[in-house]
Amino acid sequence: MQIQSVKNTPSFQANRLRTAMKLTENTGKHQSAIDIYSINSSDSGLIDKLLLKLDLKERTDSFAIKEKPNVNETIRNILTKAKMLKEDSSDGVYLAVQNGKRVTGFLDYTNSGIPLLKNLVVWKGKEQDNTRLNLFTEFLKGVGIKSSESITSYSEEKSRGNKWLQTQGFEIPQQYKFARQRLVMPQENVSENAAKCEQKLGTNGFEVTQYSEPQMIELTNLEL
Repeated sequence: MQIQSVKNTPSFQANRLRTAMKLTENTGKHQSAIDIYSINSSDSGLIDKLLLKLDLKERTDSFAIKEKPNVNETIRNILTKAKMLKEDSSDGVYLAVQNGKRVTGFLDYTNSGIPLLKNLVVWKGKEQDNTRLNLFTEFLKGVGIKSSESITSYSEEKSRGNKWLQTQGFEIPQQYKFARQRLVMPQENVSENAAKCEQKLGTNGFEVTQYSEPQMIELTNLEL
């Protein structure tokens, strides 16, 4: 994505991966749209602007899967990582934007042969659960299904994030007890779990569109 200035409106060549859109009954007009983008070092301009806005408010997510003590520190860690990622990197960072205006979530992963879901944080708005689900579904479909290995994640034992991962199909292998518990989604279950997540979005009233080519997207009043 290349940041450009067009009449003071932020515009960039965005790597938009998918959109989940909820339609208002009987009118066909969209009520809520959740776009998922992939960002990396080519988006450093956008990343710098988000970092400047980061500490203006405190964000919370009781279902977060995070490596840092709080959501803001986790976001800073994710954005710093994105700023160093090359376009051909096997690792990745996703961000969620609601209605083209507000950044409402992040997911990042590593994929050095074995996919590892590192952080998944979502905040703000009544579509918080669907934003989390949309980010996670893109990860399963875009990374997990393409891998020949099981997916791994780590989260605090007995936390809501840990329970959420288990609800989505992660299992807890036998292991020593540490502060963060290792969870695994067997490769043979990834496609089935991705389909279940997609179905949940549909049940919640969302229609999903998957994109394969970057598009010019204009974002105005982008909030974090």
